[in-house]
Amino acid sequence: MRLLLTYFFIFCLLGLTACSPATESTQTSMAEQAADPAVEAVAESGFEQIEKILAEVYAEDMPGATVVVSQGGEIIFKGARGMADMEMNVALQPDHILRLASLTKQYTAATILKLVAAGELDLDAPVGDVLPDFHIPELTLHQLLNHTSGLPSYTDVPGYMMSDEIRADVSTAELIALTSDMPLDFTPGSEWRYNNSAYVVLGAVIEKVTGKSWYQAMQEMLFDPLGLEATGYYSAAEIVAGRVEGYMQEEKLVNAPFISMTQPHAAGALSASASDVDKWQQALHNGKVLTDAMYARMIDTSKGFNDYGYGIASSKLRGETMLSHSGGIHGFSTYALWLPQQQVSVVVLSNYMGHSPGAAEVALRLAAQVIGKPFPIEKPTVELAESELRELIGTYSIGDDEQRTLSWENGVLYSQREGGRKFAVRAVGDDQFVLEDSLVYFTVRRTDDGTVEGLNFYQIGATEPEFSRKVSDEVAVRSVVELSEDQAARLIGDYQLQPNFVISVRYTDAGITAQATGQSAFLVKAESPTVLFNEQFGIVMEFQLPEQGSAEQLTLIQGGQKLPAPRIENNEEGE
Repeated sequence: MRLLLTYFFIFCLLGLTACSPATESTQTSMAEQAADPAVEAVAESGFEQIEKILAEVYAEDMPGATVVVSQGGEIIFKGARGMADMEMNVALQPDHILRLASLTKQYTAATILKLVAAGELDLDAPVGDVLPDFHIPELTLHQLLNHTSGLPSYTDVPGYMMSDEIRADVSTAELIALTSDMPLDFTPGSEWRYNNSAYVVLGAVIEKVTGKSWYQAMQEMLFDPLGLEATGYYSAAEIVAGRVEGYMQEEKLVNAPFISMTQPHAAGALSASASDVDKWQQALHNGKVLTDAMYARMIDTSKGFNDYGYGIASSKLRGETMLSHSGGIHGFSTYALWLPQQQVSVVVLSNYMGHSPGAAEVALRLAAQVIGKPFPIEKPTVELAESELRELIGTYSIGDDEQRTLSWENGVLYSQREGGRKFAVRAVGDDQFVLEDSLVYFTVRRTDDGTVEGLNFYQIGATEPEFSRKVSDEVAVRSVVELSEDQAARLIGDYQLQPNFVISVRYTDAGITAQATGQSAFLVKAESPTVLFNEQFGIVMEFQLPEQGSAEQLTLIQGGQKLPAPRIENNEEGE
């Protein structure tokens, strides 16, 4: 099992978040596959390959995952690997119950749509018609459902998700009030931004219309009628047979911090077994939950942004339409996908936030295997002479603004996109290579005389390969400077990148380290008094320094993104 820090999964690992798999993961279109030699099935049976993938990712003596794969309503695979309780030495079982995190949003959206179908609500009417005291009454249910409301998210309040406040029980009204004095992030309907407060408001709407708690309404409207006996609100006080513990990685494996499940609310407070989530997907996508009109509205991404409908995202997996959602919350990472054409359901529920690959990538690999279009990473290694690998070394241009380098270190070929993580390269065919710990693969384009002209990289959702043209046989090396103790001290601190996701910069005997929530610490080098970097993970951190004193903010630069992280106070901060 690999426990590498993977910043590409940042948004999958945040509390109450949803995301696609890693940057430098790949989903290919049908047009791409027509010329893609990688789509042929592997020799092993699907069942054997599923077992192999899970054994590769989940060690028996670490927290792991429960998995269900089905097709046409028939279970293909149901299993579990890893530990449910590290302290009691209890292994995970297939029917154990785990937190769903943001998979909850799908159930919330379905409940709202059932109320719309019953004439109790109007998707396009102002939410103030239902909640007259709501501070932004002009927002619509549609905008709340598809993350275009512009409502500030309470999980984005600096420091909130890492404070003791997250341990306290709160009411629906108190959660909404957390951001009631904050301005809108943007004009409603003009942009897309993932938003947990929006789904808390939707929970409030459910409570107002039904006269019951949002989760009791779901119990009566969804869980009981569908026979989802292992699905429900996660109550810490209630004794639930088969409910497992969540874990994170710090300096060592630790129990995930406590969070009152009143806080994630209708955005992320449900728990279930993987089998129940599979049953849910079968029912939802086969007309047993919503009317045809309401289901069409749920999966319609044309009225919003980011290919997101109502509690569900639409994308492609190996050229096939895929409907999916993911989640992450204190110690748990989840992913559920549905392939409509093949009627394939894959559910991965993990009780650990440190797996690499994560739940999303595992689910994609399993689904691709089931439909007979496995990713090239499943192929065995083809042994090449060192000279054949070394001819790929060099710098490659990606369009006009980006570069990729292929370098040789300690007998291993590595690929690294500018601002991205460094991946080991493995040969799997004639001029075909995969990036380890990733679903990305590439083929080599050569001139008539056999010289390497460039590389065709297969990236997420691309309709055709991304070409990287070789421009040099050399690889540029970033400069390194030594910081004085005073210079280093100004950078030491905790910086909140996202809710429940903090980067801690520390000074140790080995040098300056950075550590993200739930991950292991790693060394960083200084390029200047305000810039730290780690070549392996493709991370650059630029610090904003006042004239005197500690840095006020760092900006994480990776994969073409610049993510600000303001400094927060932490009583445990120190050297």
